[in-house]
Amino acid sequence: MKKHLIIATYDGIGTYYSGVGTIAKNIITALTTLSDNNQLKVSIAYVNVDKESKVFNRECYEAATSLTVKTGGQMLPLSNSTKGQSEWDMWRGFNEWNFTCVSLVAALNLFLKEDEDNLIILNDTPFLFFAKYRELVTIKNLRCLYFPLSTGKNHAFGNEEWRYNRIRVEEICFKIIDIDNKSKVISLGKRFADRMTEDYGLCFREKDYLQNGLCFEKYKNFLDRKFNNKDLRNFGIDIEEDEKIIFAWGRCSIAKGFKELAYAWKECFEQLPKHHLILQMPNNSGEDDYFFEVKSILSKVPRTVIINDFNPDIWKTILRNENTDVVCIPSLMDPFPHTAIEAKLFCENMNYITVISDVDGAVDAFSTNESMHVDPRQTKHFAQKIIEAATAVYQSRRNMIDMNKETIEKFNFPRIFENFMETNL
Repeated sequence: MKKHLIIATYDGIGTYYSGVGTIAKNIITALTTLSDNNQLKVSIAYVNVDKESKVFNRECYEAATSLTVKTGGQMLPLSNSTKGQSEWDMWRGFNEWNFTCVSLVAALNLFLKEDEDNLIILNDTPFLFFAKYRELVTIKNLRCLYFPLSTGKNHAFGNEEWRYNRIRVEEICFKIIDIDNKSKVISLGKRFADRMTEDYGLCFREKDYLQNGLCFEKYKNFLDRKFNNKDLRNFGIDIEEDEKIIFAWGRCSIAKGFKELAYAWKECFEQLPKHHLILQMPNNSGEDDYFFEVKSILSKVPRTVIINDFNPDIWKTILRNENTDVVCIPSLMDPFPHTAIEAKLFCENMNYITVISDVDGAVDAFSTNESMHVDPRQTKHFAQKIIEAATAVYQSRRNMIDMNKETIEKFNFPRIFENFMETNL
């Protein structure tokens, strides 16, 4: 029986602006390679985007289209009640989530075949709502892997009423999935599984994980290069040649812990007079209040740079900058942030120590002898860890950096996804 894999996602196909998009892009890249050696048919269901809008990403769209053409699958544009002209349109609320999942049911009823082994990966939390409409799919030869990348209990996003309703519906969906013998929940890493088990009573077996990772070849053009502070002027960052950098990056969201880092830097900047804090935190998550709160905390703190720009060349250049001394991953609510793996990959032959949050999925990327672990909510302790990292002697710094070289291969996503497919397909 021919195997048919459907990827349903709202980001990373027509648009690309978040970690959800990175995961979708990485899945497309992995499947493009894997399809050379098997007869797998791949289709892509994605939230339709106005191709004339600023958020449309032609590179992502063409890569996904090429994969479906190559494997004999189809591109399936889904409706979500919007015109698809802004990032916020993709996921603004429950009406959009419901419209998208009903649209997916309609699409599946049109093109699924009973004589194929159909498996769908539902990428991110909005597609949990598909469980409510799953029985409306007329072709019964369909297995569903639900892949939430946040939950209402884990991610303190939105007002109290909105978040309450999100949690309520998530609990309903998880119960429906649990009683469906052709459906299960997949977790992005062990720490997030622990959270979902604690918060929602879910149970995960050894094969119910899809560990996060990177497609390493996408970073080769930076990994064999080194930069200095002069190179940062290309991005409007003017720092003296001999001064050091403390760096953090990611979309500006409460989940990322930038506020906690801001308070820690405010606590310790006087003790690190040769260091600058650089935050690359593009304000594209619909959390404007949080963005301005972080800016307000740091408004009178010297040697602070805030960059509201998504450009990946910025963080790649800073991670390969010989003056970068400390990299912070202070996330609080991330299942498994890509930034943690990126810091691990880029540190080879560099000088920085990574300080990571130990309260969420960042710990899935680093052992305690590869980075410094901290609870970012403990401001004084966080500040002390930053000072400790910035003043670490050469040998202890070198030992910690070099340990990452021995474990980075565990995060080679094409290999991770190949193993995942062998287990689940």
